[in-house]
Amino acid sequence: MDVLLAIIGQFGLYGLLTVGIAVIFAATRVVNLAQGDLAMAGAYVAATATGAPFGIRTLLALAAGVPLLLVIERLLLRRPGSDGLAAMLVTWGLGMALRQGAELLFTGTSRTVAVPVDGTLDVLGTPYPAYRLVCALTAIAVITLVLLAAHRTDWGLRLRAVADNPPMAALLGTDPRRMRATAFTVGGLLAILAGALYSPVLAVNPSMGFGLLVPVFFGLLLSRPGSLVTAAVAALLISALSVLLRTWLSDTLAEALFYAVVVATAALRSRPWTGRFSAWFRRTPAPVGAV
Repeated sequence: MDVLLAIIGQFGLYGLLTVGIAVIFAATRVVNLAQGDLAMAGAYVAATATGAPFGIRTLLALAAGVPLLLVIERLLLRRPGSDGLAAMLVTWGLGMALRQGAELLFTGTSRTVAVPVDGTLDVLGTPYPAYRLVCALTAIAVITLVLLAAHRTDWGLRLRAVADNPPMAALLGTDPRRMRATAFTVGGLLAILAGALYSPVLAVNPSMGFGLLVPVFFGLLLSRPGSLVTAAVAALLISALSVLLRTWLSDTLAEALFYAVVVATAALRSRPWTGRFSAWFRRTPAPVGAV
């Protein structure tokens, strides 16, 4: 039970970040390499605005993130003629700027955030820190809402239309530029929320975003382009792998093996025969008697 709860807790963090980066990629075809650093920014808001209750600090981080993300998308990513690689490098530079800015303002020393909910809860006979459970349930609720919005609302329909065919979506009345700006804002806010929410259980420092980016990047790599559900599933698998390896092995060996397994899986996924096997596995059986 301990391991299962740890996997759920890890999934809350990785799930918010991976679904966020998948939302951005679905609409813009840009891998946001600043996703982890946006989480770092949210964590620093929670770590520095200590005069307000923790919930207010989280809302403050989200409120401050909206105009920041809109300005970034408008000034840096919505440039005529820029391709996906150029935009990805822009996000890499943005992440570096955020890290350097944080180090300049707060130094490189790690900060801690007081846990807003003390104590433990008994989950099927297993004591578990109450705040970690709050984090996991909040994150899962937010991820579920995003998936429902993507598959059950008009916004989600337009997002998938822009992801599949931007010119056709524009002909049908959807403004691709506005949809890309909205998707970048939503995806970035999920990262900021993850950073602020999990700040009491993480060491808050300028480089924390890079450590978060690696598993999130592989989560996006393992998911199907434009599919938020597969992004969430990939985040769950990566969380399970990370927790299980750390349960069985030392931290150093577990980390090395984790990256080896994830890289090998990503390499296998890129093979053409893997794509053909996946297509065959997902095929719809023909009706009985059909010619």
